[in-house]
Amino acid sequence: MYEVEIKIELSESQKDTLVSTFKDRGYTSKGNTPQNDYYIEAKASPYGGFDLKRYRNEAGTFIYTEKVWEIIEGKQFRKETERNVSKEEFDKALIDFPNAVKIIKDRAWYDAGRISLTIDSVKFDHSASVRYFIEAEIGVTDKAELTKTKDEIKYFLQEILNTTELVEAPGMFTMAFEKK
Repeated sequence: MYEVEIKIELSESQKDTLVSTFKDRGYTSKGNTPQNDYYIEAKASPYGGFDLKRYRNEAGTFIYTEKVWEIIEGKQFRKETERNVSKEEFDKALIDFPNAVKIIKDRAWYDAGRISLTIDSVKFDHSASVRYFIEAEIGVTDKAELTKTKDEIKYFLQEILNTTELVEAPGMFTMAFEKK
């Protein structure tokens, strides 16, 4: 599956305004989930960014994910393969990769129909305070739909954030690794 997403960093006041906007629009809160991410491998992709292997503890559910960049129609898209793993496999990975890049966050989920809508609260080791990010994502299997889907997400975020310009945040791994 392709992970078609846009992530935007928010100020705390922007985050609070968005939560009110979601409520006004009837986007139901689906709760908060703590996520502990451990990036065990990162290789520079020939298409920009990093190809990644990650283990995640999401409130006691353990997930292994591989993320690989591809160029499709001249644009970058990330293919994602994910599977649940046992606690034993997760624990072994943490022992085998003691230098894994660790990111601790809380994710607030909202039901916005076709678009998976979340707000992440992240405390990076290199940041003085908690940082906030809105992420809008749609999983896509048909390569022919990728560009159209990215545009759909872009227009949605421009409307919900009341802006014509979006400045995409780098991925969580990149921000932690490059201390952005």
